[in-house]
Amino acid sequence: MFQAGYREPLVTEAGGEALLVGVEARALLWLLDTKDPDDGHIFLSPAEVAAMERMALNKYRAWSTARLNQVVALRSGRAAEVMQAVPVGLVIALLINRSDTPDRAIPKLSKETLAGKQVNEAIYAGAERFAAIVVPKRGERSAEEKRLKGGYGLSEASRRLAHRLVTIKRPGGEDLIHIDQSSRSEVVRFLGFDLARRAGLTSEVLATAFDELVLAFRAEAGKLAHRSMVFERAADTRRLKSDLMDAFHEARAGALDSTQAGQP
Repeated sequence: MFQAGYREPLVTEAGGEALLVGVEARALLWLLDTKDPDDGHIFLSPAEVAAMERMALNKYRAWSTARLNQVVALRSGRAAEVMQAVPVGLVIALLINRSDTPDRAIPKLSKETLAGKQVNEAIYAGAERFAAIVVPKRGERSAEEKRLKGGYGLSEASRRLAHRLVTIKRPGGEDLIHIDQSSRSEVVRFLGFDLARRAGLTSEVLATAFDELVLAFRAEAGKLAHRSMVFERAADTRRLKSDLMDAFHEARAGALDSTQAGQP
């Protein structure tokens, strides 16, 4: 009787005489299970029907906002998965190069040109070395994906950092990227907290990975000096490392305090 009388969204025909029970139908079945028949009849009050409808509405709301909540979690550093190691290294490389203002932005050049090849290699060299130490057993990406223009690394960083990683569109020219200077401390803190979520990563390993990133970056960045794209200063790099390690330790200490607070 129910199958003949109900229509979407209570019941959806799936073919082959199969029916999919919708949210409203499941809520109704739950409500009926809580009732005792009176002379073979079940009576539902307006309040009970309203409660059933609220249950269905809450479920639809959760489904409709799932993607939004996922984006918010990514941008706030609360996503289920940590940021991939290479994108973290790319952002650190930009910070090391002091690319946090429009005049120190890095162009997203195509790898097909000599300048593009040098820019990509300079930024990716440090990022790849960093990732190799942080995640020794990670899978390798193809060489084609290791590029600033259209590559996975910068796309992942942009998804996580949102407005804090700025792209300057230049009609008829190559786009430029830089860290928003007003968000620089926030970005460093974001990276430190995200890295702290890696259970197997120690502060000693992170410090080594940072140092190796700097060495690899400097080895390749020399090729860019004549293009006026290198802005690193040793004192600023040391300060960046200190700030990153402080954020890492703060996050670890906070996680430890939370764990201890939850113990009986």
